[in-house]
Amino acid sequence: MGFDPEYIVKGYYDKVTIQSRDGSLETISTDEPLAVIKDLVQKTDVQTYRYLGGAVGIINYDAIRLWEKIPKRHNTTEPIMEFGIYNDGILFDNKQKKSLYFYYDKNRVDEIKTSEPIFGDFNLRFLSPNLDKDEFSKIVKKAKKYIYDGDIFQVVLSRKFSFEGHGDYLKVYEKLRSLNPSPYLYHLKMGKKITIGSSPEMLLRVTNDYVETFPIAGTRKISNDEI
Repeated sequence: MGFDPEYIVKGYYDKVTIQSRDGSLETISTDEPLAVIKDLVQKTDVQTYRYLGGAVGIINYDAIRLWEKIPKRHNTTEPIMEFGIYNDGILFDNKQKKSLYFYYDKNRVDEIKTSEPIFGDFNLRFLSPNLDKDEFSKIVKKAKKYIYDGDIFQVVLSRKFSFEGHGDYLKVYEKLRSLNPSPYLYHLKMGKKITIGSSPEMLLRVTNDYVETFPIAGTRKISNDEI
């Protein structure tokens, strides 16, 4: 659990912006945003815990164009990656039911103790999808044909829902934990942007020289029984 990061870093195809905790903003021209972000992370030799601060955030799918020459499907001014750089935080051991506070430069444990522990209410209205049910069903049927023809073996289809929300988005995260408990849950707040989600799979984990992956997505084998 992190709060009030040292920096909020946004990466683009040609630059990186670094917003400090005091509000100052720096822009660095680069075509390797991840390298700039890596330089901001403090190093530690402690291996007791998997996480002891560093960069926590999001890399968008469009970032693949930093390494692969594929056409752009759409133009956007949004960053292709966004990270908070955390030099302190709270670790919670779910097995032992214990919490640990760590820090590098400044001990802010007193600020944590005075934080409000109660979630507020949340309400939403004007919920609307970008595709109606019939439109989405047509896309699903098209994808199933691609699978049957052997053009693809796996596909992720989704609809985007827009809504007007008011209140504490931690309440949304709390509800998600109860509806879809997963090993990997996240609530990321960087500025006005909040990203909430859950996933059952570990895509990639690197510990020293040991690399692990555990993807679980897939498509069932085709049989004569369509059900």
